[in-house]
This record gives sequence, C-alpha cells and structure tokens, in this order.
Amino acid sequence: MNLAATALVAILASASAAQAAEAFKPIRSDETYAYLAAADRTGLDVLRYIPVGGDAYLTLGGEARLRIDAIDAPRFGVAGEPADTYGLVRGLFSADLHLNDRVRVYGELGWHRDVGKSDAPALTDRDGLDPQVGFIDVTPDADRLWRLRLGRQELMLSPTQRFVSVREGPNIRQSFDGLRVTRQTKGLRLDAFYVTPVTIARGAFNDPSNRAQHFYGVYAAGRLASHLNLDVYALELERDGARFGAVTGDERRRSLGARLAGQVGAIDFEAEGMIQRGGFAGQRIRAWGGSVGGGYTLAAPWKPRIGLRLDAGSGDKDPNDGRLQTFNPLFPKGAYFNESSLTSWSNLMAIRPSLGLSPTKAISLEVSYLDRARQTGGDAVYLQPSVVLPGSLGSRAKAVGHALQADASWQVTRNVKLQVEALHQEVDAAVKAAGGRDGDFVMAIVQYRF
Repeated sequence: MNLAATALVAILASASAAQAAEAFKPIRSDETYAYLAAADRTGLDVLRYIPVGGDAYLTLGGEARLRIDAIDAPRFGVAGEPADTYGLVRGLFSADLHLNDRVRVYGELGWHRDVGKSDAPALTDRDGLDPQVGFIDVTPDADRLWRLRLGRQELMLSPTQRFVSVREGPNIRQSFDGLRVTRQTKGLRLDAFYVTPVTIARGAFNDPSNRAQHFYGVYAAGRLASHLNLDVYALELERDGARFGAVTGDERRRSLGARLAGQVGAIDFEAEGMIQRGGFAGQRIRAWGGSVGGGYTLAAPWKPRIGLRLDAGSGDKDPNDGRLQTFNPLFPKGAYFNESSLTSWSNLMAIRPSLGLSPTKAISLEVSYLDRARQTGGDAVYLQPSVVLPGSLGSRAKAVGHALQADASWQVTRNVKLQVEALHQEVDAAVKAAGGRDGDFVMAIVQYRF
C-alpha cells in the first residue's frame, strides 16, 4: 500500500471514530473544544485540543471541497451564453488559540480555484491564498455574557441565512471586516455590529475591505416559548455606485424586520418580513421583502415532510416616480432558491411546494417545484445576488419560469459530506423576451472537514 493510500485509510478511520462527536457548525469559529481537556483524545481530536501551557490551548481545523457544476444555459442562455461544465476547488485551514477564558485569537486561510471553466470566472470562483477570517475575541465580564469581536469575521444572524449569509454555496464565502458586540443569556442573544464586506482581489494576501460599503445594525433573537422563537432587527447598508434597473448611484438603505419560527407537533412554520427605507440616486427607497412557509412531517417510514413556501421581494413599478421600490436582499444565501443562481430576491414572487424524505439521520432527499414571476413588469429580472438580466427591461411580462428540482445530501461521516442537486428550468415570457431559453443544471459537492 503506497503512502497516499495509507494516509487515506487513516483519515477515514479517524473520521469514522469521530462520528459520535458534535457536528461541525456552519461557521467554524463558533465551535469550541474545551471539553476535550478532560477527555481521551483519539483520532483527529488530537488536533482539536492542543495544550500550550496553563489554561491555553490551540485548535487546528480545515476543509477541502470540490464542487462540479454542469449547466447548459448559464444566465438563462441570454446573449448566447454557451453550456459549461467546470469544477470549483476550496481549501481552508484554521487555527484557534484560546489564551484563557477571556481572550481568543482565531485565523483562517482560504485558497480557491475554478477548473475547466469556459466562461470568465465569477467574482466568487477564484482567489489566491488570503485570510478568510482573522479576529480577536475579548470577554470582559466574569459571567462571560458579553463578547467583543474585532477583525475579519463571518456573519450568520439567523439559521435560514436568508438576508445575511456566509455564502456557503459559491466557492468563496462572505467575510466582513469590523466590530461585533454580542450579549448571550439563556433564551436571548443581542448583536450590534459595524462592518465592511471584504472585496475579493485575485492574488495572495491582498483582499481589502470594501470602503464603498458599510453594513451595521442591531439584531435580537429570543425564545418566546419552548418551541417558538422571535427575531427582530434594524440594519443599515451604505453602498456607493449601486445599480438598480438602468440607474447607478449611491444607496443608503435601512431595513427593519422580524422573523417568527416554531413547531407545534408535526407542523413547523416560519415567517420573516422586512421593510426598507432610505435613498438611492436622489430617489426615496420604499421596498419590502419576506417569506412565509411551513411543513408537515408524517409519522411514517423515512419521515416524509410536505412543505410549502412563498418568497417575495418588491420591484420598481415606475422608474420616473421618484421612488425606488426594488428590494435589496443585502448579503443573501446564494443557494436559497437553488444552486444555479438564476434569480435573486429583487422583484420576485416565488412559490415552492416540496416533499422531503429522511431514510436515515445521515441522508436527506427532497423534490420540489419552483414557480417564479416578477413582482412588477416595470422592473428587471435579477440574477444572483442582484444583477440585472440583460434585455429583461424590454418586456412587461411577469412570468419568469418554473423548475423541477431534486436534492440529495449524505453525511457519510462527521468529516465527509456529499451533496447532489439536479434541476430542469423552463423559461416563461419575461425571460423569453430577453432571449433566454430552457436549461438543465446539475451540481455535485464532496466536502471533507476536520
């Protein structure tokens, strides 16, 4: 057996032994391994808790991910976009140093590449070795209720990541530079932050803060009852050189919102709404967006869940009335609708019935149908994150298209995860008028974390 094969067997053995441990979190810096101080450390646990003297310890972690995409109509095939099949490679390595129970230093390096892509790389496809995350945590009070975080960090304010996301689907995740203060008590979390998004610059150790954008606000998440949670928030986004429809200008947008989620027996439900005010290029902002949905899980083999969700974001009915009504989803989850990135929240109405199955705790399956339309025919069709589809302002038709989708996920071990998505997209009048066509999309991801 050669060296590579021996290493692979050792990794898989370690991964299998670690299956009983807690699952990795969407934001790796949210993990803590202090409990391993009093445990027998075997397998990869020897990397999760490395004593460095006194109460201090170091945690090492990382990720290797390969994503393969095949799409025959990128951007709906508008302007003759050809079919493309390519790979996206992500490598992350983190070091988490706990000096004591008051001070912590966390750093994560990322390396990203696209492989075999015939189209020009998207902004989130390729980057050299760069700091993905790097911050200092200070816990000033003895009760450890408060936390001050300064530096480059990821934000995930709610589990849905609907409007503030780590952007897991694309190759390069979303990071921010700035300050965040958190107070955590039983049943209540308060966050206040002031950050700027990180700009991706091709090359190594050169990703700067985007000084043309500032994002700040407060977010409160609390528990009203044992199975009922309420979030309320006020967020402010300042962007220079933003574009909506055919207009470019400076944007100052205030978002006020709330999210209610819970479960009663076999029924789960969630609703989130946001109103937006402010100014853009001399116009007043009057926009809204949100989602309402739920599901019913049957007491049957494979736990079938029947779900239904309605998502909506306002569009600009009249570009000459002095008001901008186009909804801005801020920093949305790129794979919220699906992994194809064909539509954004802006100027959208979408309905999605679904059927989910869980053959085992490690395997989840889902089939769904997504029907999308413009909220108003006076505004463009927007691609992810909020990019105008060329030619879509030439028609007032509302129907965008509908898609049949299948998703599968298998958590092979604690360390290894496989995902597959396939969808068939059929376009309707609004996209046909812009020169778009029907298309198919298939994606597969293999991800290894330690």
